[in-house]
Amino acid sequence: MLRINERTVYISRILLIGLLVYSGLMGCEKPVWKNSLDSPDQLGHAVVDALNAKDIEALNRLRVERAAYLDWIWPAFPASRPPNNFPGDFAWSNLNRKCNTGMKKWIARYGGYDLKFVGIRFDQRRETYDGFQLLRGTVLTLQNTAGEKRELEILGSVVVKDERYKLLSYKD
Repeated sequence: MLRINERTVYISRILLIGLLVYSGLMGCEKPVWKNSLDSPDQLGHAVVDALNAKDIEALNRLRVERAAYLDWIWPAFPASRPPNNFPGDFAWSNLNRKCNTGMKKWIARYGGYDLKFVGIRFDQRRETYDGFQLLRGTVLTLQNTAGEKRELEILGSVVVKDERYKLLSYKD
């Protein structure tokens, strides 16, 4: 007959409690928002890199995905509620069309020129919604190979959620 002494039971309980606490803490980590970035500057660098590479797919990855827009961004906007009640799919369709037009336009105009990121700023007041903020009036400052700087207003708003950044839109 196998006898388990009190010390073995005590150690097993301590290890089990430690494992439960550890797994509980690991389960509490917030998932990183897919393709989001740590700062507006990182976002600006990524936009410039995508323009230089003429990579429309990279530009598209920097924007909010359809599911996030419909699940938690659109419902926070006043236009989603009475008296307007615009359907989320309608709003997404319009935003997506505008973004696709803008991305093509900006790649055609600025793509492949070896531009350098200088800075990004937001000229309008930050707006706070349930669970996120919008940075508006986005101005991207770039420098060409001749050293000339240019301020571009090609980006729409930037969404900030859990201190992570993504583009809401491109201007068309």
